[in-house]
Amino acid sequence: MKNLRLGAILITAVSFIPGFSTATLAQDADYVCYITTKSGQVVDLSASICQLDSIHLAKATNAAESDQAFLADYKRTVMGYPDVRDKLLASVQESPESNIMQAKSVCNELEAGLLLEDIKMYQTQGVTNKVDNINSSVIATLATKHYCPQFNNP
Repeated sequence: MKNLRLGAILITAVSFIPGFSTATLAQDADYVCYITTKSGQVVDLSASICQLDSIHLAKATNAAESDQAFLADYKRTVMGYPDVRDKLLASVQESPESNIMQAKSVCNELEAGLLLEDIKMYQTQGVTNKVDNINSSVIATLATKHYCPQFNNP
């Protein structure tokens, strides 16, 4: 409210300066958030439409940052498994989305009430491939760090 009042005072003061027209005042750096009606009135949409876009953009940016941090941590972690490291790195390079989706599903299962140990056991049950076992274990462990820290037990 304070900014709105200050803006109105500023616009009024600037309108009295010779050489400034109302057309000049309607131009703003964030011109997408303004619209001029048929009557020539300029309507500020930043509080409604533009704010929603910035919120969605912030959420998408945070999600992308979490994904990148998860993938970097995954690559660092699998370096500790020299016998399967190359296969795990090739797999995550080929399809990073698959590992991200699996990590997010671990969080969904934790939110549903399952324990992390149970999730790891269910994911590796019947799997005899060492690469898949290590992959599932690493993803489940890192999921709590990057996507659902409320379940992260240090």
